[in-house]
Amino acid sequence: MTEYWDEFFLKLHNQQVLKAQLDVSENDEDWMTISIEEAIEKISKGCLTLPDGKEIQFQTLHLYDNQLTISLPSSWIPEARAKQTKDQRGSYVVQDKPNGILFGLHQSEQELDPAQVEIYQQQMIEQMSRTQPSMKLVDEKALPIQGAIIGCYESIFLVSPSPSPYYQIAFVRSWRGKALIGSCQFKLEDAPLWYPLTYAMLHTSRWLESP
Repeated sequence: MTEYWDEFFLKLHNQQVLKAQLDVSENDEDWMTISIEEAIEKISKGCLTLPDGKEIQFQTLHLYDNQLTISLPSSWIPEARAKQTKDQRGSYVVQDKPNGILFGLHQSEQELDPAQVEIYQQQMIEQMSRTQPSMKLVDEKALPIQGAIIGCYESIFLVSPSPSPYYQIAFVRSWRGKALIGSCQFKLEDAPLWYPLTYAMLHTSRWLESP
């Protein structure tokens, strides 16, 4: 991955080992708990057994009037609709509070042509850099998934009160001519597991382009 690490994170949180694991070629998956390819296979079957014997059960969700099908861990709880404001009607948020995991999707009203996804991705990164200068960009990529391009970027940020380092994978794609934005964040120490699972969940999702 591209080197953007700040020594502050390494010294303050003693993450030298994990940093060395993450700072490898994208084709080297030895640092991951499970490979992305294996995670894709297991998610499709609805259950993933980790090397330590722990199982992660997945549930298939049908969102946005059943136009988006995505498999997420059964332990991720949807955010109460009552807490969502009028501007969040196109949003779907689930979380696993005990493990510090937050996953969200937002269907924007902003028009986005498929050919402009990577430009939009860069705009997201620039906005993140301005509004949250403490975040550190780790990597960025454009993934071809099921005939569409999904622009992704990865970053690290601190969460109070500890503060604790978290890893975030943010993504955007054009869906029905509009921007669909999402992200998954988790504790940095849990990246070897949730990094491949996040990308596997993107690969196994199904998007209908017309009602």
